Amino acid sequence: MKLNSIQVIDEGYFLVNESQTFRFDKNIAKSFIEKIEFPIIILDTEFFNNSHDINNEYEEKLYNENNKDIVYVIQYSFAKSLKEISSRDNKKAIKSISIKRNYNDNSYNFYNQYEKMIISFLNMCRNKDIRTVICAGASNDVKIINLWVNNYRRLFTKKHLKMTFLNKEKNELNVNFFDIYTLLENSLSFSNTKNDGTEFWNKNNLPSGKQHDEMISLTSMKKFFNWFDEIVDDPFKLEKNDIYTMCCETYSFFSYPINKKISFESYKHMNNTLKKVIDHCYNDVLKILIFLDFIFEFTYNSYEKNKFIKKY
Repeated sequence: MKLNSIQVIDEGYFLVNESQTFRFDKNIAKSFIEKIEFPIIILDTEFFNNSHDINNEYEEKLYNENNKDIVYVIQYSFAKSLKEISSRDNKKAIKSISIKRNYNDNSYNFYNQYEKMIISFLNMCRNKDIRTVICAGASNDVKIINLWVNNYRRLFTKKHLKMTFLNKEKNELNVNFFDIYTLLENSLSFSNTKNDGTEFWNKNNLPSGKQHDEMISLTSMKKFFNWFDEIVDDPFKLEKNDIYTMCCETYSFFSYPINKKISFESYKHMNNTLKKVIDHCYNDVLKILIFLDFIFEFTYNSYEKNKFIKKY
């Protein structure tokens, strides 16, 4: 987000350009933010399941009834406070765990890597005393991580995983998740316009703004960044390919039988697809971090100190 790019019209009412305005209720934002227990981890995963096995070409499947969604990439970032997020270079604060496959590697074992990845992730969260998880992927990531913490409860017999609590009704561990999209929908309202004055979205397909009925609420980070397109710096890695198609390719890559040889050109192509998926995940985490930076500035800083407000 470009610095010194937003003008104040009135308290909680802002101008981006002659066609776009938005409203922000810092009290509502604060009421949501105060529910976050720090430290936090912001993450995104990519996974495959039977929907990505489009050719059904290999007999042995990586997914099963107990593990329907198989994660192969995790991008994540830790933070001890929103102020930390606002003051650092978030592009350098994102790390990655992913499944790997070397060229015609006879020792390749997907399941061994998968288990090591899960254990590494959970141990990392325990050792960092993480208390809240913020997921770019929302419900899908929530379901997967809840499954992990219950399948690997043995890891936490000596030291409690602070980001979990016991669901007594189900006698299972649940992860303490913070829904970033509820914060987006409830604290911000936007004019339904692009920077050229044309309609941004079909108003019937979005909720009305909580701060003004004639405005709209945005329901995803993609819409948030598209709306702010004029003043968004482009810190993101290039994305040209559809994520579903790439997940189908990576499923084929990871499920390819080890007793079959693959050409080096095919290997390079599929490995490059994996790198693009990792970039996609990186971008989703970075969007959450930039959004939290934005929220922090408008919630806790005066207009004089808010780095996004124009100074005259």
